[in-house]
Amino acid sequence: MISVSSLTKSFGSQTLFADVSFRLTAGERYGLVGANGSGKTTLLTILAGEEESSGGTVSVAKRLKLGALRQDQFIYAEQEILG
Repeated sequence: MISVSSLTKSFGSQTLFADVSFRLTAGERYGLVGANGSGKTTLLTILAGEEESSGGTVSVAKRLKLGALRQDQFIYAEQEILG
């Protein structure tokens, strides 16, 4: 399970999102949709632990292994994705 509570992300005086709370449970499927620049990728990088939030908490169950495949296809040109 992944639990997000009161998550906020700002860049200077620009707030991307504020007070976001939700829970993702095992066995369910979720979609994340929004306009360009609305913070979808930023949210996912925070969930993956690759970026810090401006406030709030993200809790990931210890037994979970969280992975992310970046949007830049050329980053992985030399790596095998599935083995």
